[in-house]
Amino acid sequence: MLERTPYAALYSRIQTRVQLQPVIERERFAQLITHALKTAGCTHTLLADSGLELLRQASRGLPRQAGRILRTAMQLAVPRGLNHLPDELLQQAIEEMR
Repeated sequence: MLERTPYAALYSRIQTRVQLQPVIERERFAQLITHALKTAGCTHTLLADSGLELLRQASRGLPRQAGRILRTAMQLAVPRGLNHLPDELLQQAIEEMR
């Protein structure tokens, strides 16, 4: 996309191009999500193991997509007064994003 004429000036300034690969392995994906949540200040378990697997499958291992799903799920959880994300709520967030 950046190779197109309107973006030629920006494209010429990019010196390194990296293509991130999905995090397919369950354990690595769980570690990534757990670390991201802790870094954001989450001090308790937000997702069950089944929820992490649901998130991994729905996001196809893509961290950015997983973040979008989590953000939507958290927005659904707040009005309900939840301090965790049950699988049903996560599934609802996934459905809303389709």
